[in-house]
Amino acid sequence: MENKEKETVSLKSALVGYLRRWKLFLAVFIISFIPAILYLTFYPRTYEFLIGVKFQDEKESGMGSFALGEAAGLMKSFGIGTGGGGSLNIDDEVATLTSNRMLSLMILDLGINVSYTKPYSFYNMYREAPLKLTADSLTIRNLNDRYVFNVSVAPGAVKVKASGRLGGLNETFVYESLPANIKMGSDEFILDFNPDSHVAGESFRLKIRCQPASWLAEYLEESIEIEEVSNSSNVVLLTCSDHSVERGKDMLNTLVSKYNKDMESYKQMEENKTLEFVNGRIVNILDDLAKTEMEIQAYKTKNEMTLLESDVLLYTETLKELQTSIVDVEAQSRLVDMLDEYIKDPVNKDNVIPSLFSAAKGEQGGAGGAIENYNEAIILRDRLLRNSNETNPMYINANSQVEKLREGVYVMIENARKGVNITLDGLKAKENALFSKMKTIPEKEREYRELSRNQEILQGMYLVLLQKREETVLSLSKQMDRARVIQPAFVKKKPLGPRKLYAAIGILVLTIVIPVGYLFVKDLFVSIKEEYKNTKE
Repeated sequence: MENKEKETVSLKSALVGYLRRWKLFLAVFIISFIPAILYLTFYPRTYEFLIGVKFQDEKESGMGSFALGEAAGLMKSFGIGTGGGGSLNIDDEVATLTSNRMLSLMILDLGINVSYTKPYSFYNMYREAPLKLTADSLTIRNLNDRYVFNVSVAPGAVKVKASGRLGGLNETFVYESLPANIKMGSDEFILDFNPDSHVAGESFRLKIRCQPASWLAEYLEESIEIEEVSNSSNVVLLTCSDHSVERGKDMLNTLVSKYNKDMESYKQMEENKTLEFVNGRIVNILDDLAKTEMEIQAYKTKNEMTLLESDVLLYTETLKELQTSIVDVEAQSRLVDMLDEYIKDPVNKDNVIPSLFSAAKGEQGGAGGAIENYNEAIILRDRLLRNSNETNPMYINANSQVEKLREGVYVMIENARKGVNITLDGLKAKENALFSKMKTIPEKEREYRELSRNQEILQGMYLVLLQKREETVLSLSKQMDRARVIQPAFVKKKPLGPRKLYAAIGILVLTIVIPVGYLFVKDLFVSIKEEYKNTKE
């Protein structure tokens, strides 16, 4: 209790001591207005920008409206033409949109890896800079140092002091006029007047900084904020801040534009691979179909075949359903063989399996799921490789996952082949039993049906591949932005800085901290001095 009273008395005495020195607090309060005014005057106004985009999934057009005859059942069984689109992972799309690579493309397109500043200014000029520093694409791509150019322009003389941060380069160049080449080590730049903002005969000084786009992209990765509208929505909001209204809006709009172009380029590459594969299979099937038709023609000519005998009509209806089932199963067997040939081909080891082989989901079995998972793993691994390198642990893990899923596809193919063979054996056994009853039907009729069946199988396969080719061509010709801009970039009403509140807080902190600190140190010094004198006495 006594200690608490002593502490209270000590606190009161300290406060009274501070109040007696109110003039000091008032003086510091007045002086602290100076940095506050400097902050509000010279700190460049900072704005916040926002753009809203909606990620769109690629929708596949259905084939239900095409009259494909018996091939329709074949296509349905393999999930071709059932409509619907693929899955869309918003986190993956956002990660790609804000990746260092995508930001670097945006930075280079706008040229903001080169900044222009007037002497004693915090403001980086954008398109209004009187000079323009450029370099060829090879220099920009291989740039790994930050260069600073202090330029002094006067009528008839241009002086450039250039330095490199990492290479330790320091050079001085003098030119009579611009444009001029500036060579710093292995990097070469071109300095010229900006025709949009330069005034002839004007003298000025300018500080130019040039850095690798990936370095600036590292900063932008942290400064760009992403906000999802809701968990069930494909709409995201991107915000960033900048001192220039025009540059801030250009950054967001260009970033989305570069992302859409990159996604369209990747889509065209994949579709071209599918188109190349389908065209090759169509050529092979047309050759087989022509051979089969020639065999049928020769068989009819040799056996002088006419209309079916009257006793064949008794079995027509029964055979029709059975023959259709056999055609479907034979076609499935062919597709399984084609899939097996495709995935075991070393050339296709790192390629996605064309959607031609995507088996239907749900009641049709789980084959489609295995192929879909394998394709998604391939795409994820390729995306990681584009944004990093093969030593990235995430890439190594993704590559291992691809190998495991490929083994799963092998197992799926073998199981599918066994299932198709069992079904086919059962159907043919029923067919043979039915044919055994047709003792009056000539042997040549059965041989002819075998040839006709093979022809129907090839025709069905031809229709499937032809339809897939048309879908691929239509997909290539269809222009659709992956990220559709639903809210163009705009600047928010309230600037981020300079803030008057921050200036007021600074004044308050300086008014309290500096006098209290000064008085505390002063009292401490006096007490130490007195104690030192008492010790000597």
